[in-house]
Amino acid sequence: MAMQGPESNTPAGVTLAHISDPHLPLPVTVPLREVLNKRLLGLLSWRTKRHRRHRPEILARLIADMQEHAPDLVMVSGDLTNLGLDSEYRAARHWLDALGDPARVMTIPGNHEALVTGSWDKGAAQWQPYWQGDAAPESADVTCAFPVLRRRGALALIGISSAVVSPPGFAVGEVGVAQRDRLAALLRQTREEGLFRLMMIHHPPLLGTVSPRKHLRDHVEFCALLEREGVEMVLHGHSHRSHHQSLPTRDGPAPVIGVPSASSMHHEPAAYNLYRITQSADGWEVELSARHVGADQRMETGRCATMAIARGHAG
Repeated sequence: MAMQGPESNTPAGVTLAHISDPHLPLPVTVPLREVLNKRLLGLLSWRTKRHRRHRPEILARLIADMQEHAPDLVMVSGDLTNLGLDSEYRAARHWLDALGDPARVMTIPGNHEALVTGSWDKGAAQWQPYWQGDAAPESADVTCAFPVLRRRGALALIGISSAVVSPPGFAVGEVGVAQRDRLAALLRQTREEGLFRLMMIHHPPLLGTVSPRKHLRDHVEFCALLEREGVEMVLHGHSHRSHHQSLPTRDGPAPVIGVPSASSMHHEPAAYNLYRITQSADGWEVELSARHVGADQRMETGRCATMAIARGHAG
């Protein structure tokens, strides 16, 4: 069944918000049988420090400000959960429902959604309206569902899954050969359609953005693919910090932009980015405005920038 989404009037401009890593609160009671694995370390981390860093009142203030700006589309780049528990998936689904209609809100999994084997495979069904593309997945196997594509006016919103299970002490990601092959075809197709290809992935694709224990394992192959096929913009989370980088592609440099956690004031103030995307004579113009929570919990505007992005060309 096709997903019916808003017809974004891109020539006149579309506003898109990007948030990441909300790390919604853990349930008060966590059954011991569910944490006799890597989750135990995550539970200890939450109980000793992370519950003080990821604060629901900060997240609520940020979301209220975002809703006041009434973006046409909202992108959430993973780590809604902490341990990937069934109860967390249910709570996160309620949070997503409050955030907006699935046709205008899109999410992808982060490493915390795949903390142990099978957690994302099991939990994905609860979030499916929010991560699936315009059509429902052909397979029940979520490892075959990505990349996903949503067409919104002249935008191609592309969701990538980098969520894989990693050893204790690691939070690495991987796109994988099969997903990269499907992505190559999708990027070519949407380039031929003249769409603005906006890609969302949890892990930063560029080497050095995060430490090796948290990086994208196949970053070399993934970036080579993007350079070869082209992409207009890449959004990510994971580091809990803001990043403004660039990736060379066949069509010109593509901005690679990360946001801090939406609920934490630890590394950087909780923040989200607003983008205004319009078509120009030579391609696209993107106006970026960063909104962050101040020390008194008042929202403030941080970095602002205007980027000219060349249009991808077929051939």
